[in-house]
Amino acid sequence: MSADEPTFIGQVASVSGASVRVRLREDMPSPIVLVNGDSYRVGQIGAYVRIPLGYTQLYAICTQIGADAMPPTALPANELSHSASGATAMSGFRWMTVALFGEGVAKEFERGVSQYPTIGDEVHLVTADDLNTIYGRVAPKTGTVSVGQIAGSSGIPAELNVSGMVSRHTVVVGSTGSGKSNLVAVLLEAVSSGVFPSARTLVIDPHGEYASAVGDRAAVFRVSPKASKGEMQLRVPFWALPFEHLCGLTLGQLQPHHEVAIREAVIDLKGASAKRLRRVLPEAAITADSPIPFSIKKLWHELDEFEGMTFSASGTGQNEATRSAPIEMGDPEILKPTRYPPASPLNQAPYYNGKRRLIDRQLTMMRTRLKDPRFKFLFEPSGGCTPDSEGTIGSDLDAVVSEWVGHDKPITVLDVSGVPSEVRATIVGTMLRVVYDCLFWAGSLPVSGRNQPLFIVLDEAHLFVPDDQKGLAHDTLAMIAKEGRKYGIGLMLVTQRPSELDKTVMSQCGSLIALRLTNGADRAHVAAAVPDDLGGLIEQLPTLRTGEGLFLGEVLPIPSRVRVRKAANKPVGGDPLLDEQWRRSPRPSSNHYEAALANWRAQAVLEPVPSTVESDTKEP
Repeated sequence: MSADEPTFIGQVASVSGASVRVRLREDMPSPIVLVNGDSYRVGQIGAYVRIPLGYTQLYAICTQIGADAMPPTALPANELSHSASGATAMSGFRWMTVALFGEGVAKEFERGVSQYPTIGDEVHLVTADDLNTIYGRVAPKTGTVSVGQIAGSSGIPAELNVSGMVSRHTVVVGSTGSGKSNLVAVLLEAVSSGVFPSARTLVIDPHGEYASAVGDRAAVFRVSPKASKGEMQLRVPFWALPFEHLCGLTLGQLQPHHEVAIREAVIDLKGASAKRLRRVLPEAAITADSPIPFSIKKLWHELDEFEGMTFSASGTGQNEATRSAPIEMGDPEILKPTRYPPASPLNQAPYYNGKRRLIDRQLTMMRTRLKDPRFKFLFEPSGGCTPDSEGTIGSDLDAVVSEWVGHDKPITVLDVSGVPSEVRATIVGTMLRVVYDCLFWAGSLPVSGRNQPLFIVLDEAHLFVPDDQKGLAHDTLAMIAKEGRKYGIGLMLVTQRPSELDKTVMSQCGSLIALRLTNGADRAHVAAAVPDDLGGLIEQLPTLRTGEGLFLGEVLPIPSRVRVRKAANKPVGGDPLLDEQWRRSPRPSSNHYEAALANWRAQAVLEPVPSTVESDTKEP
């Protein structure tokens, strides 16, 4: 290769690891170079360059450009002259910094470099032929999905490596309105297009926006399903929650010794129920965290009765013989407490239970939660998952997991928008923990993660993996991020606030897809997690167009700026057509607010009633 080649633009001036400083040639007449009839602009941030080393071609990406300062007196006379436009010529030597990312030999490209350039090595522009080599267009490709086109290229499709995206985990970041929902919808369309007949993708949807984007390619589960659209009831059995989180959700804050006593009561109930399971468990394997059904109503009733019972004797004289007879018997199934003769305020019979725990407030909270219709999907799950008073169930967790990821559709959407916000993270953590543990313990079975990998897509990830607090969702997702690759469970985190996302979990993601980001703190957080030595590219993020993003890591052979295509079906979360809606005439009838109020009260979108489907003509 000769410096006379039209692609020659400079020489290597210094090398520091993967960062190479290039001194641009001084006799370049223009920053625009013509090669085989195509024009290329030298010194563009994000542009690619090639450094020939014998039969090997090193490839790098431009991350910074500039010019060395030089006092005017040291310049040649011709550089002190003015151009026809009146501008003074650039002083000093022009340079750019590039980051190495891969190498090619005989039309075969590979990420990473086996050798480094030295001072004086030539640097050349990357042409269309080089791009074809880099993106693997010289041979048919399998295991990829197309999401758009490489920006600034001549029609090269952006074909993402599905294996790298799933098994190495991916994080998608971008400000509101940058195109995140459209990108996720495009990815879901590509995965469910039929290229991967046995694909398993689980979408955690906090806003209920993706069901419309995937159509009949997905099984959709909601707290309040729409039967007309074939949606199914979301059920999360409470007895699948770890004890600590179940206790916090129902009873709130407890003293440590009270928590120990309640834990023992739960173990007793689960132990009795375990004897009725299809497969008998060894007693030593039963803990308060074991996903074994039990009657939580019975637990409440026993705890409440213990608090309310009175005795005819005090102190050590309190036993079964001196316990007062109930005034009215309770019923656990309807959460009716057993009533005892009220204790005397004076030091005389009947006496309070001397061992009572003084948790009346917590028990009231528990009873309220159990009766709250918003939590019916949890405490009274459908399909036979609600235990009777003896802990017997008609449908076990295997049926729940099979519903979620065992059907014949490539996508499952778990719409958690109807889950109360104060427990949403706990519920999401429970669902993911149930699926993860089930696939982990499947071992070598055909449905295990290793034999049929699972791809988990989590929208609004900063709500579930926050950087400043822990929880069930945080612990579960951190475990998946660290260990999921070995067991065939991949993760995609989607967020508009990367600065609020846990740094450790984010660092486990091998790929980063960054759409437009305008917040400085968010960009700094993303720059720290950028794979390879490409942090300088993050400065481009505020200037990206809507639907355009930087794809870094395992998803593409090289760091690329990609123009994502429009999804065939628009997610509900897309921007409303404001101009069109505001120009519409006549205005919608105010009668529709009645239906909106009914939906609000029911926490579900109800079928319209006649009074709310009148003509939209507004009365004068």
